[in-house]
Amino acid sequence: MSLYDDISNVKDRHAQILAELSTLENASDTLRSHDAFLSDLQEHLANADRELAQIHKRTQVGRERHEKYRDSTMRRLVYRATGKRDQFEEKADEEMRSYYNALERENKIRAQRDMLEAQRREATEEKAGLEEACTRRVKLKAELDAMYERLFSGPTAEFPEEDEQEEAVKAAKSHHQTLSKNLNGHRKALQCLARAQVTTKEALLFVFEARKACERDMLGFGGTLADFRRANSLSNAQQKVSQTQMLVDQARRLDPDIPHLPPMDIVQIDMISGILCDNFVFNMNYLNMIYHSFDQVKVAEEFLASVFRSAKRREEHLKNEVEDTAGDLEMAQRELRKVREEAFIKAADPPPPYAEKSREAIAVDQ
Repeated sequence: MSLYDDISNVKDRHAQILAELSTLENASDTLRSHDAFLSDLQEHLANADRELAQIHKRTQVGRERHEKYRDSTMRRLVYRATGKRDQFEEKADEEMRSYYNALERENKIRAQRDMLEAQRREATEEKAGLEEACTRRVKLKAELDAMYERLFSGPTAEFPEEDEQEEAVKAAKSHHQTLSKNLNGHRKALQCLARAQVTTKEALLFVFEARKACERDMLGFGGTLADFRRANSLSNAQQKVSQTQMLVDQARRLDPDIPHLPPMDIVQIDMISGILCDNFVFNMNYLNMIYHSFDQVKVAEEFLASVFRSAKRREEHLKNEVEDTAGDLEMAQRELRKVREEAFIKAADPPPPYAEKSREAIAVDQ
């Protein structure tokens, strides 16, 4: 079956898809603006709820005070007996006005809140319809692309411009996928570097604790307990250094542009040797070696911080490149869809045979 026959078989469905897509063209933009409107409504509704709760408390207090003056016979008699009836009436009137003013304010806010709630419900219902339209639009575009892919995928001698644009899309997609892969790998490498910074700081802390234990031992305040703490801290520091090296190696496998980690050599002397050789000269040499280890870990810590900052800048650069290539790919795909649509229409409605014969006759006469 020829390409023209294949197109003829689906041209009615093609026309239906294009007609329905034309009615849904603005569905995504409409949904975005509607989401913004709904979000604004929800914010105003939350503010109204807070204000209503506050004014309701004031109304309750005003009501209680108003009822206290209105219903208190004893208070009324006391004021009357002391000759202050007018003062009582004035106070009762004042409390009544205050209460009804607060009640009026509460009713006004409640009415506004009810109106906002009605708008929110209506907007929520409308959003469901817009989401359905967007979903329908995505499905139609997918069906249209699948139709074009079945008809035009691969070389089509009848439409060389379609083949050219198809190759452009393949190149744009390959470039975008390569950069996306690089960005994903770089982000995973960043995670490794972030964890390596933590383990380096922990190693630095353990070496510092070993240094303090050694200094105390030299001053005669440590003894065997200080030896144990020193050895334990250095052992923990070595574990953290090993973890750091492993994390940086992982980061380098993910992104070879990440430089090598500077050396971190943690001094290690077994517990027995530390006890047998526990003298001032031994401890001084031991302390100097710990200081050297501390300096190396400190250099590594600063190095990792610098590498991490550079890697974050590179991540932003890669992210911009991926976004640019995504735009290029989308543009190429739109152009391919346009070219295929034009080719489809040409193939679905070829010129009548007599027109071709007329052109051939004119060419012979010339």
